[in-house]
Amino acid sequence: MKIINFGSLNIDIFFRVNHIVKPGETISAQSIEKRAGGKGLNQSIALVKNFDKVYHAGSVGSDGAFLKEYLKGEGIDTSFIKESKNPTGNAIIQVDDKGENSIVLYKGANFDNDKEYIAQVLSKFDKDDILVLQNEINNMEYIIDMGYKKQMKLVLNPSPITKEVKKFDLNKIDLLLVNETEAKEITNCQDIDQIIEYFRENYPDLKVVITLGCNGSIFVDKENKICQEAYNVEAVDSTGAGDTFTGFFVAEFYKNKDVNDCLKLATKASALSVTKQGASISIPNIEEVKKFDEEDL
Repeated sequence: MKIINFGSLNIDIFFRVNHIVKPGETISAQSIEKRAGGKGLNQSIALVKNFDKVYHAGSVGSDGAFLKEYLKGEGIDTSFIKESKNPTGNAIIQVDDKGENSIVLYKGANFDNDKEYIAQVLSKFDKDDILVLQNEINNMEYIIDMGYKKQMKLVLNPSPITKEVKKFDLNKIDLLLVNETEAKEITNCQDIDQIIEYFRENYPDLKVVITLGCNGSIFVDKENKICQEAYNVEAVDSTGAGDTFTGFFVAEFYKNKDVNDCLKLATKASALSVTKQGASISIPNIEEVKKFDEEDL
């Protein structure tokens, strides 16, 4: 079994600020840093921390060559990454003193994935291989259709939510990971119990994980509802916490592990990630997660 993550590759520019800037306001940043990022890249890093064979596909411009080298250095197979004539995707990220963030995305090369390239990449994967997707690249419906036809296990984290997401056929998805806001957008329900019922009634074979921030997370399928409490840590930077959770949960889940253990491991990894600054660089390794002790943080 192999994992292929077809996802975004961004250059993240971090501004450390006292508070998130308001409309019409100009403030001074305490620091600025350029780092590797994108939900796709972040999730690949989290996946490889807990899984041996992870591939990444996506597009970068000539200004993003260091992203490919960074992934390669983490042990990810980058042979499917395509060089685009467009600039690499960018993200402008403000992080305040409470660890909260605000992000502006420029799609750039992330929207340069043509159908021929997609078909070429997926031709190298087989039935029951894992295809991980977010929503920061183009041709998402085509990728979903291609993966489904090949009988791959499709994992979708539909972030950021756009009007296109509602066109995705969730019957083709094996595992959906959403936060509470995304779940409400997809289902048009405001109550968690109603959200769960919506998924069960409309997509009975779909497995869903709903993350609820400080209230933990819930795994739901047609038979089970499993809850996991959050861990209480001092947050420094929440950027990438959801991607950390996704990567660790997906890698553990498809090892045929108990869902309770998957939720616990992913929650620990996510909690550890917010205690450090940055996105991909804050993702802990599996040894750190296994040694996690809430009282030590």
